[in-house]
Amino acid sequence: MTRLLLVLITLLTISCQSKSSQKETKNQGKAQLKVAAYNVEFSKNASAIEIGEALKRNDFDVVCFSEAPGGNWTKEVGSAMGMDHIVLGKYSTAGHKDKYKTIVSRIPLYDYEEVLMADTLHSATRAKVKVNNTEFIIYSVHFPFATKGQSHYEETNNKIQTFANYLNERQSTELAIVTGDFNFIPTNAQTVNQYHKMFTDIGLVVSWNELGIDCTKLNTYNALKPQDNGNGNVIDHIMYDPDKIKATEGNILEMEKHLSDHKLVWATLELK
Repeated sequence: MTRLLLVLITLLTISCQSKSSQKETKNQGKAQLKVAAYNVEFSKNASAIEIGEALKRNDFDVVCFSEAPGGNWTKEVGSAMGMDHIVLGKYSTAGHKDKYKTIVSRIPLYDYEEVLMADTLHSATRAKVKVNNTEFIIYSVHFPFATKGQSHYEETNNKIQTFANYLNERQSTELAIVTGDFNFIPTNAQTVNQYHKMFTDIGLVVSWNELGIDCTKLNTYNALKPQDNGNGNVIDHIMYDPDKIKATEGNILEMEKHLSDHKLVWATLELK
């Protein structure tokens, strides 16, 4: 019985090593990242460890969080996912409590910067990763929601435009991946969202386009009240320059029990 058990353990180990070797061989030489974005609603409905354990099995390379609590929360969620490299955003969105933009990664992060959109109330958390000698710039964002007619519409409009201009100035020299809660539904033939247009005007696209995913039949908000939400509320995105980067796979992560009012979105991105 003991000998049989040892044989089974040996076979399982060999199988796992074989799968790992196959994955490494498949991706060898490729500048590829599996990136995710998740608004965790200040960990209101689940702890950092619960969220980390739920995400661990997806084998992400980088996860950008928005509405993340301050303190040790990002370190704890990263530890639960087996991801040791973290960046904590310096400023909480709109000055609200526990709405930080943070990044966790299995690959070393470096050159952290907090990009201000005119003031500390609105910012993007920025860090770099290098894969097979290719440097990607990761931005974790959370934009405020505003519609025409609201008192803060013009202010929000100006701040997001400031960030779009910042990205545009760097388009020729960096491989930007912008992820997070954008609070806009992607532009389609029927409607033109002013915030989405700011990014399409500088050449960025949402991953849904390249993946052929119809956002009008899906939602990323409100995951906790799907009966009230309907379809078309896809407001969390991963954006990039399609002339430099392509999405090879990706989707919205559906959970049996959602841990936030948002759903996680992910995409595998590869250098063209």
